[in-house]
Amino acid sequence: MKVSPDVHRSLRKALTVAELIETLQSFPEDARVVFGCDYGDYHHTEQALPVESADEIEGTFEILTESAYSHSHVSITQIDTGDEDVDTEDPDADEMKVVVLR
Repeated sequence: MKVSPDVHRSLRKALTVAELIETLQSFPEDARVVFGCDYGDYHHTEQALPVESADEIEGTFEILTESAYSHSHVSITQIDTGDEDVDTEDPDADEMKVVVLR
């Protein structure tokens, strides 16, 4: 999948799949996995979202786009193949493989 330079820069701290696997090997195999993220409220409440699946974004129906709304400045955008407002061809985009834990 191609991502813009700004999205690429935002993801530079993300673990690779190999790093995640190595980290997870130190935990009990029967432990449940949740994803923690800041709710964005005044007290910065941390949400605990259950990880139910893992998917690779291939750019067919989803892309990563810049977002001023989120703390990460990146969002997963659903592509409507009839939507002409979504630009999936960025000449400055970098190739990157991305796995989403859901």
